[in-house]
Amino acid sequence: MLQNYEYFLMLAEELNISRAAEKLYISHQCLSRYLKNLEDECGLTLFERKPKLALTYAGQVLQESLREIQRIEQNMDKALSELKTGETGLVRLGITEGRLRIFLPNLLKQYQEMFPNVTLQAVSAPTSSMLEQLLANKLDLVLGSMTGYFSSGLDYVTIAEEDLYLVVSDNLLRQYFPNRFPACKKTFSAGADLSLFRDMPFCAASKGYNSRTMIDDFLQKSNAALNIIYEANQPDLLHLMTAQDYAASFSLSMYLPNIQTINHSAPEDNQLNVFPIKGLKTKNPIFLISQKGKYFPRYTKELIQLIRRQCLAYIKVKN
Repeated sequence: MLQNYEYFLMLAEELNISRAAEKLYISHQCLSRYLKNLEDECGLTLFERKPKLALTYAGQVLQESLREIQRIEQNMDKALSELKTGETGLVRLGITEGRLRIFLPNLLKQYQEMFPNVTLQAVSAPTSSMLEQLLANKLDLVLGSMTGYFSSGLDYVTIAEEDLYLVVSDNLLRQYFPNRFPACKKTFSAGADLSLFRDMPFCAASKGYNSRTMIDDFLQKSNAALNIIYEANQPDLLHLMTAQDYAASFSLSMYLPNIQTINHSAPEDNQLNVFPIKGLKTKNPIFLISQKGKYFPRYTKELIQLIRRQCLAYIKVKN
């Protein structure tokens, strides 16, 4: 049953014999024969054939068990490799797209200096998708935020907590607070009352993203509303739109360095301002997520510490 168990795992993932066979570099006939022999050995039907290929309950049980065997095998390989060399290996890190662009370049540079013979492979995807890859032994670590779904098979370690800030350009403040500019900047630096910004246009993250959920929940509790005219999934794009005086936006703590970069090239009389939001106490936790029982060689443990230090450094940055 354990011989070529990766055939079953690939088939369970693809739910298509031709596609799975192609990825395994074997023939359709070979994979079909493997499945028939496996079901004969188990004495159980592992896949429903109609209307399309789908795991039976027995197949799901076998999938979970073989994934655990795969994890143990990966742990063994890493442990033996560490004993042999200690400095050679691969770490597969999942990180959301927005954080990837601001976080990864510096992380790669520092990590390569520490472990020149270790490959750090970064994957960008929504957190929910990366957690599935983590459970399927396709990732070692995931850096992400709250998704509303917690798996009992994963360890979640909070490494930082982000605040959410209002981002608005000087020109937008001049336009919507003509009688209070620039004095209003000092007032808002102590906490911006969003009810005063109800007429200002806003661009924000799409529904379901953490920053959007935080602001929507806050507005609902405050019985307030904002004029959101544009939605996007890239925080850095939203900040560039604010720099063009298109609309105000929001920023989680980790994206503040990006705003500083924008300000370096912006006119002195039209800088982006970052204000805390009055009354908003909710934090956005950042988790480092891994499989329970996962073996980490020294180079992965050092990566975890480096990620922790970098996250905390980003959190401490203020405009």
